[in-house]
This record gives sequence, C-alpha cells and structure tokens, in this order.
Amino acid sequence: MKGKEMDDISSLWQQAKASSQAQPKSSIAGLMQAAEARKKNALSAHFGNAAILLVTVAILVFYFYYLYNFEDVLSKVGYNVMIGGLVIRIMIEGYSVWRSRKVKISDTVRESVQNSISFLKFRKYVHGPVTLFILVTYFIGFYLLTPEFNRYFSTFWMIMIDISAFVAAIILTYYIRKGIKQEIQDLEKIVEIQSHLLSSE
Repeated sequence: MKGKEMDDISSLWQQAKASSQAQPKSSIAGLMQAAEARKKNALSAHFGNAAILLVTVAILVFYFYYLYNFEDVLSKVGYNVMIGGLVIRIMIEGYSVWRSRKVKISDTVRESVQNSISFLKFRKYVHGPVTLFILVTYFIGFYLLTPEFNRYFSTFWMIMIDISAFVAAIILTYYIRKGIKQEIQDLEKIVEIQSHLLSSE
C-alpha cells in the first residue's frame, strides 16, 4: 500500500478524535445506524460481485467444456486461465464476506477499530493489484484462444472479436471502478464512525 493511502487511513482516526468533543451524545445511536447501513452496502457489494462472477464462470464452463471443444493445448491453457482467475476472485469475495461479518459496529474497543482499518486496507489491496492482476490474466487467457479462432474466422471477424473484447474491457473497468469507489467510501465511513465512538467513551 502506498504511503498516501496509509496517511488517508490514519487521518480518519485523527479526524474522529478531533470532532468527538463537538458531537452530542444523542447522535451516537444515529451514527451507529449509519455505520450499520454502510456495512450492509459493503456486504451487498461482496455478494453482488460474487454472484456476477459465478454466472460468468458458469457461462465460460458451459461454453468451453460442453459447447465448444477446443483442440489446441494453448487454447485449453487460455480458457483455464480465464476461469481460474475468476474462481480466485470469487474465493476472495467469500473471504471478504467472512471478514466483514466480524466487524462489529457496536463494539468500539480499540482492537475492533483496528480490525476495521485492517479490513479497509485489505479491500484496497484487493481492488488494486489483485484485481488488476486478475483482469490482465483473464485477457491473456482470452488472447491465447485467438490462434485456434483464427482457423475458423476470417481476418475481419478476428479484428471484430479483438475490438469487442477491448470495448468490453473498458465498460467492465468503468463499472468496477464505480463499485470500488462506493465500497471504499462505505468502509472509510465505518472506520471513521467507529473511531469517533471509541474516542467518545
């Protein structure tokens, strides 16, 4: 994780402590409700990501294993790389759900707040180099299929396939970044609220 990201996370704690004196006690319940809502949003993101990836894997397995029989070893390596990367991402989402459920908003002890900060750092890492690596390997796997595709499609259609893959990558990246931004905002708010509740005790 970059130094700037560490500074941003650390500043959440300091901001919460600085504002604790001005925050009336009557608003604590509201803060906890807001944090629970943010937690539900983050959990929904995990489940949504896993569901989309499961459907994608199911489609790829049906196509590559049952519908179309690829013959080249390179092609088999390619589609297994594609599927394998998505399966790893699904496992990461499952692990994230497990860790997220361990975050207790009402538990404001220092260890719990540190757990929330640790989970935030983990999700930033997942959405950074891990996701980038999986996307790169996915498209490497896709392009390993092109030599065999080339035997059955004309040059024009090969170009169209490559262009469509590129456009799909752009669209996918856009929606992924949009979801990541919202999830990270939710997790940062949870850390901020928990830190504030701790400093108010």
